[in-house]
Amino acid sequence: MLVETAVFAAVAALMGVSTVAFVAFSLLGDHENEYFLLPPAIMSIAGLSYAGMAASSGGVALEGLVVELRYLDWALTTPLIVLHIAVVAAAPRKTIAAAMGADALMIGAGYAATTAATPGVKWGGFAVSSVAFLAVVYLLLTTVTDGVRDESAAVQGTFRTLRDLTIALWFVYPVIWLLSGSGVGVISTADYHFIIAVLDTTAKIGFTSIVTFSITRVGDLFAESETTTATTAA
Repeated sequence: MLVETAVFAAVAALMGVSTVAFVAFSLLGDHENEYFLLPPAIMSIAGLSYAGMAASSGGVALEGLVVELRYLDWALTTPLIVLHIAVVAAAPRKTIAAAMGADALMIGAGYAATTAATPGVKWGGFAVSSVAFLAVVYLLLTTVTDGVRDESAAVQGTFRTLRDLTIALWFVYPVIWLLSGSGVGVISTADYHFIIAVLDTTAKIGFTSIVTFSITRVGDLFAESETTTATTAA
C-alpha cells in the first residue's frame, strides 16, 4: 500500500508541475484562445484525482475511494481529450457531441463493470464499454479526421499525432483491466495501479507536450475552427 501511495503522489506531482509549465508557456506566448484551457484543465483534474488517491490509499482521507476517484478523473478528462482532438480537426458539433457521448458511456459502463457484484453485470459492462470505445475510435478515424483533410500538412500532422497517441494508449486500458483482479486476475492490484498510473501520465502529459510543441499551429487552427464548427453544426 505504501508503494501505491507513493506512485499516486508522484503522478499528482507530475500533473501539477506539467499544468504550471503549460500555463506559463501559454501566457509567455500570449496564447489566449479558450481551447488552450483544455490541457491544463485535463492535467489539473488528473492531478487532484491522484492526490485524492494517494490520500485514500495512505489512509489520510477519502479512504477506500481509489476506484471512485480514478473513474471520476476519467469521466471528466477523457471527454475533454476527445473534445480537444475534435476541435483541432474542426469537426462538426454533432460529431463532437457523439464522440463525447460515446466516451461518457465507455467510462460509465467501465465503472459498472469494475464495481459489479455479479459476473453478468461485470462482463456486460465490459462489453458495453468496449463497444463504446470502438465507437469513439471509429468517429476519430472517420468523421473527425475528415475535417482536417484540407488543412496544412503541419496541422494534419499535429492532429494525427494527438489522435494516434490517444487511440494507441486507450487500447491498452481494457487489456490491463482484463488482466487485473476485476478481470481474470493475472496481475496484482499493485501492478494494476502502477501500470494505469504510467498510462495516465503518458496519455495526459504526452498529449499536452504535443500541444505545447505545436502550440502556434494548433492555435491557428483553433481560431479557424470556431467559425468552421459553427457553419457545420447543422
